[in-house]
Amino acid sequence: MRWLIIYLLLIAVIWLFITNRVWRRSLLAIATVVFGVFMLLFTFTQRDTAENVKTTDTFSEARKLETLTHGTLKPGDIAIAGTSFTNPDHTVFDSAGRERTELDLFKWQLRAIFTNRSTKFTVGSLTLRVTLYSCPVFYDVAQADVDPGKLEANCTVIGRRTVGFDPIRLKPADTYQGEHIVTFPNQPDPRNPRYWIEVQTVSATQDE
Repeated sequence: MRWLIIYLLLIAVIWLFITNRVWRRSLLAIATVVFGVFMLLFTFTQRDTAENVKTTDTFSEARKLETLTHGTLKPGDIAIAGTSFTNPDHTVFDSAGRERTELDLFKWQLRAIFTNRSTKFTVGSLTLRVTLYSCPVFYDVAQADVDPGKLEANCTVIGRRTVGFDPIRLKPADTYQGEHIVTFPNQPDPRNPRYWIEVQTVSATQDE
């Protein structure tokens, strides 16, 4: 608005103080062209500035959402209990064509109960790191008493996978019973197997 007022004042000055008609017309035409070009450039500049502000605001909102989703909960906020890691049954046929049921040693049924220890945030997803070990026959430590450091020292890793539970909705102090079928690429025959499960990542729901 102020640029229009300046333009009108300039036109008034030219009209009042320039008495020569040829000069007056020329100056009025030049002033009009310059004003038009200036306003065109000014409009594009304002549009670019508005788009940059909008982009910055959008990026800021995305960063806030990312921080809320991935920065509010830590693996330690999830407690794991009641875990089991067993081979499911499957059907096979012997050389005579007889059907029988036996354990599938290359497929594992993971079951676990997760508890959200956070008092503020709801869990939206989590991933586990599952490690499978093959241990010597003399290794007689019960699964419930295994220690990851001693497993690494006494046993051999024969499989490691990341298992995701997404989406879930686990409110503060609530529990969730999860199940997942796990397979390990190139897994050898498990001998006296043990396993270790730990929370790798955890995120909050976006609506919290």
